[in-house]
Amino acid sequence: MEFQRTRHGYALKLDSGEEIIAALAAFAASQSVRAGMISGLGAVGETELGFFVRETGSYIRRTFSGEHEIGSLTGNFSELDGKPFPHCHIMIAADDFVAYTGHLFRGLVTVTCEIQVVTDPGVLIRVRRPELGFNPLALQR
Repeated sequence: MEFQRTRHGYALKLDSGEEIIAALAAFAASQSVRAGMISGLGAVGETELGFFVRETGSYIRRTFSGEHEIGSLTGNFSELDGKPFPHCHIMIAADDFVAYTGHLFRGLVTVTCEIQVVTDPGVLIRVRRPELGFNPLALQR
């Protein structure tokens, strides 16, 4: 991964073979990013998406293989258990132009992935809520 500081945050470039969520977490740890917005595009191969089922508090997971364009990668940075937590959703499509979207658990970059990060100097905290099946933000008023 390469990155460059910008006026409002960072520009990142992930190369073939890098995993998106792991790379974002490592970047955030190295730059002390604990609050921010994520936006990106590029191409992925093996990708694991999730759809959250509220009634069961769990995700339906599906893995996609083959080449896919990233139509949209969006998300945010927060902190969970004292560590950076990138929370991302993605929309991918293959050469049939059928789009799939969901929570991004894992995405392996094939060509490149270009990401803009808008940072905030503060910290957004997530709390563990096992009874909900996810870890929501704990916003202060």
